[in-house]
Amino acid sequence: MEKLIVFAALGYPGTANPALPAMPATWEELVESAVAAGKAGASIVHFHGPHDKDGKIVPDRWGRLVEEIRKRCDVLIDFGQAGAPLEQRKPLLQLGTGKPDFLAVSLTNHDYRRRHQERGDYDVYYQHPRQELEEYARCCLENGVKPHWEIWHLGGLWNLEYLAKQGLVAKPYWLELLFGTPGGSWSPPTIEEINHRINHLSPDSVYSVTARGTAGPIGQTRMLTFVIIKGGHVRLGTQDIAYYSEGVPAKSNAQIVERIVRVATELGREVATPDDTRRILHLPPAQAR
Repeated sequence: MEKLIVFAALGYPGTANPALPAMPATWEELVESAVAAGKAGASIVHFHGPHDKDGKIVPDRWGRLVEEIRKRCDVLIDFGQAGAPLEQRKPLLQLGTGKPDFLAVSLTNHDYRRRHQERGDYDVYYQHPRQELEEYARCCLENGVKPHWEIWHLGGLWNLEYLAKQGLVAKPYWLELLFGTPGGSWSPPTIEEINHRINHLSPDSVYSVTARGTAGPIGQTRMLTFVIIKGGHVRLGTQDIAYYSEGVPAKSNAQIVERIVRVATELGREVATPDDTRRILHLPPAQAR
């Protein structure tokens, strides 16, 4: 069986909460969290970077975070915030030594409910029309960054096929299958639903599973254990679920990664290094970056 890619979604200072110590509260803590997650067994880390006072992405500061992480470890970098305007995200693909390995792109509209410690519950909506998806695919191809396609439901796979028929997507497709996020993009965080979506994937796909929100920390661990046995890959971390068990906050992203690495090891599945991950996803070697 293919080695297991462990993908750590770190969280970021904009979502920091004193009650959740694993969530990075500063950009320096985010770098530390990335390095520690890599040492614990993650081969990819995902984060959202700094914004200006108007809420716009500040690309060079994202790039400096990447450079700081790469000075200390060889973990691969995935830039998040797929809901941000495309025009703000284009410069992230042109950062030279601070350019990411992957860019998260949602293949369907965002429609989910979030909770803020001060604001309470609120709804988030972002539209991603096919014209925008075509532009994302072209920009990623031109700049040598692999799209990390977010699949919230089966409509995302229809859009992926649409892009592939136009020659805009390089194989293998790197897919993130998301479950449990409350809202109109919600899919039940169950083994049955995982199987249902996997059964519709192209054979040219490499997939990872994310269990968030309504899955809870124990449900997440059970689902990801199933995915390990199934032959897929796993994403977890404080951006998805910041608790280690019900009502018990995780101490760090590294602690969360360490548990899933133990599970994989007990099940006889070897964990991928960053170089293994580059081979699996057909990326150039680190020295060619």
